[in-house]
Amino acid sequence: MTTGAKSEDPTSDVGRKRHYTDPMGSRAPELERCLIRHRALQMILILYYAEELKRDVINGVAAQMRWRGQSTAQPAGGDGPSQEGKKQKRAFDHLVQDGVLTDDERRHMVALIGRRNGIAHHLDHVTADLTTDRTVREWLDYYPDRQTHDYEALDQLRAARRLLSERMAAHHYVLEIDMRGMFFESTERVLSADLKALERRIRALMRQRRGNIAQLNAELSLEGSELTGLFDPRWPENRYGNRQRLTPRGVETCYLLYDMGKSPLAVAHLMDLSLTAARRRARLWKAAGGPNRERRPLADIPKARIRYRLED
Repeated sequence: MTTGAKSEDPTSDVGRKRHYTDPMGSRAPELERCLIRHRALQMILILYYAEELKRDVINGVAAQMRWRGQSTAQPAGGDGPSQEGKKQKRAFDHLVQDGVLTDDERRHMVALIGRRNGIAHHLDHVTADLTTDRTVREWLDYYPDRQTHDYEALDQLRAARRLLSERMAAHHYVLEIDMRGMFFESTERVLSADLKALERRIRALMRQRRGNIAQLNAELSLEGSELTGLFDPRWPENRYGNRQRLTPRGVETCYLLYDMGKSPLAVAHLMDLSLTAARRRARLWKAAGGPNRERRPLADIPKARIRYRLED
């Protein structure tokens, strides 16, 4: 969960943004899972509509030229991707020359068709921002030419196909009967219904997430407490290396946070722990007496001997 709160990192320059981990570990929260499924369904439909728009352009122009008795012969060279691109360019040029489309409309449709390649070649890019991995999220800001998911592309592709059909009919283009739409009709209905259901669930989860973030940010404040500077909850001497195991001072720091009324989720963020570890510490804190337990001054707790390990 991204909190948006800022605090000093005791191990780095003053004022640097505190990096909160995802306390769920590798398990994506429900909101992120729904967003990933929503994007996946949208991308399936984008791939279909982008291909259909390209076919509408190429086949529509070819049928009209045959009806007019004009040659539709293509240069030798096979039917590879380069030839498909040339066919598409010639077809769009013909539509502009015939007054079916404007230059701006052609550029827009070409860009929409290109979304298919963006998805096919960069599927890892368009969902990377939904990861719970902190390192990946940090890298995304600096990754060159990263492809992002376009939530408007699907509606724009549908609108582009409708516009093209209306313009071709208005210019008395020959319309061919194609069974492809019928083949995909049932699948499209199912995917569209799933998208609407996911959108309703996502809106509810977004409202819940905003409330959770506001509550969590309020809990993250340590102002007025002793847990600042050398006693910051994320101070390196509070844990053994990079592991979830806390030193004696780390355990007492964790218990002090629970004494202050912090929730396990807030403790997980403040101490860079997993939510599972934070909840286990909460049970141990209660077993020790909770807020009535015997406290140990942090300054009196001797430093633990920490052996740092280099991990791959």
